[in-house]
Amino acid sequence: MAQDIRLIQLNNYIRPKVEENKSKNWVLNGKHNSFYHYMIQRYNGSTTHSAIVNSYIDMIYGKGIGARNSFTNTADWLRFKVIMKDEDVRRIVSDFVMFNEFSAQVIKAKNKTDLGAIKHTPKERIAPSIENEEEEIETYFYSRDWSSNKYTPLPFATFGTSKDEIEIYNGMPYKAGKTYFSDPDYLAGIPYMEMEEEISNYYINHIKNGLSFGYIINIPDGNSLSEEEKDDLEYKIKAKLTGSSNAGKFVLSFNGRDAEITVTPLTVNDAHKQWEYLTSESRQQIMTSTELFRLFFLE
Repeated sequence: MAQDIRLIQLNNYIRPKVEENKSKNWVLNGKHNSFYHYMIQRYNGSTTHSAIVNSYIDMIYGKGIGARNSFTNTADWLRFKVIMKDEDVRRIVSDFVMFNEFSAQVIKAKNKTDLGAIKHTPKERIAPSIENEEEEIETYFYSRDWSSNKYTPLPFATFGTSKDEIEIYNGMPYKAGKTYFSDPDYLAGIPYMEMEEEISNYYINHIKNGLSFGYIINIPDGNSLSEEEKDDLEYKIKAKLTGSSNAGKFVLSFNGRDAEITVTPLTVNDAHKQWEYLTSESRQQIMTSTELFRLFFLE
């Protein structure tokens, strides 16, 4: 019976393709705009990465946006605070640290001339249109979930290109060879973030398995059982001895009539040394992948 074994190959990581949909005139960051969600999963799963991201957000945002002349131009300062709230500023900073880009709705006032508000828009919900002949992006599409047909993408003009009430501003730094999306500065460290997640899952399952790597259960007179009877017995053992995270962590051995039932735990005496090394290595590589961001942006 096959065991649940995962092989992590760090050199096989491939960044999702940028997908142009010429019939719809939009460009997605991976299938269904999935690369944003992939980065969010790495943030949620890697303790080292999430701690670094949170620290950068706190350092960049600080106490929010301030103004040296706020006491002499109180009216303008108060108006700005109404146009762009602290919550939106922090969310924009958060997206920029996570994705190296951000999106915001620019909403005009009732007179359709003055600026009414600037609202953060989750970056994973935004997709640009295909460039026109002048290499300009004229439209940004918004969808709550690009993987579902339930939500129809809504088009919004790029900021400064129309008289519409709502336009979309997309901010991203220049990167050579990048037109529609800007990869995060920690891109090279993503495989190690995934490795750190897998190590955490391993530790949890190892503890739930009684610090064993699995068991060999020898069944006497198993050779006389039919395949259907063997499957039924395996199902019952799983139901009694394992939880959802431990399924498939044992091997059934159907023996002759003279054998007795035995349960043999599988152990690896030096496994902790291997995982300690991998844990340390993944943490170091994650920190290295974010070092350039700290040097060039924060200092």
